[in-house]
Amino acid sequence: MHLGRLGLARPEMTTMHLALQNAETINRLVEQGELLLKNFHAEYEKDPAGWNTEFARGELTGWRSTLHTLYRDYGEDVVNRAIARARLTIPDVAVPSGATHAF
Repeated sequence: MHLGRLGLARPEMTTMHLALQNAETINRLVEQGELLLKNFHAEYEKDPAGWNTEFARGELTGWRSTLHTLYRDYGEDVVNRAIARARLTIPDVAVPSGATHAF
C-alpha cells in the first residue's frame, strides 16, 4: 500500500521549511514553548535546585529536541519565536551539581 494513503510521509518529505508548514501548527508550537519557558522560570524562582524545576527543564528540553527532530535546523526558528514572546531565556541543559539520579 502507498504510504500517502496511510497518511504517512516518506522520509524525504519530512524535512520542510517552516514557511511551508501550517501556520496554525507553528503558532501552537510557539505558544507551547512560551508556556514551557514561563513554567520553568516560575519553578526556578521558587527552588532553583528543586525537583519541579528539573522536571520543567526536562519538558522544555524535550520540546526543543522534538522540534529539531521534526524540522531540523528550522526547529530553532520556533524556539527563537517562543523566546521572543516569553522574553525569557532557555535554561542550561546541564545537570546542576548536587542533583541525584536513581538508576
